[in-house]
Amino acid sequence: MSIDHCKPKKSLCRKSVFGTFLTFAFVFIVLLSASIAANAQFAAVNDGHGKEWRQLTTTAGLSWNQTALVCPQDGVGRCSGLLLGDWTWATDAQVLQLMSYTEPAMATNRSVSGFQYLTTAGNFLNIFSPTASGCNSSYTSFGCFASLSGWTATMDINGYPIVGSVGKSESNFGFSGGFDVSLIVNPNAVDNSRGVWLWRDPNGIFANDDYGQVASPDGGIAVTNVLANDRIAGTQASFANVAITQISSTTSGVNLNTATGEVSVLSGTPAGTYSLVYRMCSLADTAFCDDATVTVLVKPYTVDAVDDYGIISPSVGGSAIASVLANDTFSGGGANFGNVTLSLVSITPNNGGVTLDLSNGSVDVARGTAVGNYAVVYRICTIVVPTLCDQATATITVRNYSIDAVDDYVRASSKVANSPINVLANDTFNGGRATVPTIRLSQVSAAIPGITLNTSTGVVSIAAKTQSGLYNLVYKICETAGPTNCDTATAILELSGR
Repeated sequence: MSIDHCKPKKSLCRKSVFGTFLTFAFVFIVLLSASIAANAQFAAVNDGHGKEWRQLTTTAGLSWNQTALVCPQDGVGRCSGLLLGDWTWATDAQVLQLMSYTEPAMATNRSVSGFQYLTTAGNFLNIFSPTASGCNSSYTSFGCFASLSGWTATMDINGYPIVGSVGKSESNFGFSGGFDVSLIVNPNAVDNSRGVWLWRDPNGIFANDDYGQVASPDGGIAVTNVLANDRIAGTQASFANVAITQISSTTSGVNLNTATGEVSVLSGTPAGTYSLVYRMCSLADTAFCDDATVTVLVKPYTVDAVDDYGIISPSVGGSAIASVLANDTFSGGGANFGNVTLSLVSITPNNGGVTLDLSNGSVDVARGTAVGNYAVVYRICTIVVPTLCDQATATITVRNYSIDAVDDYVRASSKVANSPINVLANDTFNGGRATVPTIRLSQVSAAIPGITLNTSTGVVSIAAKTQSGLYNLVYKICETAGPTNCDTATAILELSGR
């Protein structure tokens, strides 16, 4: 359709299949319905003539050919699948009829547009959520538009799909509205501003297909309640208005609890995909029924050994990794000694200092182990399927604790006795302050008359009447548990007779 709102400046406008809307020399801010999930909250529309219509925003982005895979094109048969299941794909004639309820001119026309249709187009768009809308404003112009568009089930004689659209635009150049049912050449076209025209009987009973899965042949609950997506007479199906029965199951391991709607998988059911068919009937009229299929996937057992990393000092040793199983998984859950076995593949280099405890999964490092990196390769196998295994590497870094002696500077009196500095105050060990007895302190430089370093506390003392001057006191701190792990610094003392 052509919605002519462009007088007197048509050079500022453009036309499209779903309507002609304002475009200007600046950018239009367009708000599109981009996702089916994001728009699922919009309620269906009851047309008052025996059909409940699905909002086009909930199917935006589907192509005609994608829809045709799960929906008959006769305007009668019901679609299948989780997304479109139990809806009927409307023909162009059914969409024209729907439009005619709001705009009577569509009873005898396939396209109308103009100012006189602005109100009816707006009324239609107040009921059906737009699939595209936008506004622009500038110093010289202002305009807004809203439109919706959807595939019908009909193709023309050349095999081109028919689309039904409604739009309106308002600007300082004019106002217009329109309705249109016309073709689009490409049935594979995907557009987030185009959905699918779908309807169903508002008084019908609809048992919709379900899908569920369990993590492994250990079984579990695949579907909590099959009624969760079912409807009867326009309302949510529940055990207050329907009853359910199991019609069939492709395995005895997948069953329906008719009192709760739960579909469960028995432990020991082999991995695979199974189908369970159930029937839902109205409590008020037991002949008023519908069937649906629950597809259940039983996943095979899986095991995943994940690499680990640990750091430890040779001066203390201990467990570098508490358990290599901590981040491993078995069929989506945690791996443990109740569902897997643990074995050692290799340790490189293997000098005896790094070991894997097969009873608890810890990687242990003996005190005094040579500094370096060690690769501990291990394997876990499932208990239920001993040949189902995976392996990973625990990398262990054996390194000394960090130790840092930091230079000091202080000005002090040489005339009177005083203790102006503690050389350990700014030194660190393993990320914290270096203190005795964690570290051992010693003086490296020769003794200085009148100046004393207390190696038990780090305090430097100046005796009274010490000769003035600049003194360098060199000291060393070493890890008590690892005497070769050391660092050296200098305390600069500037003494004067003040």
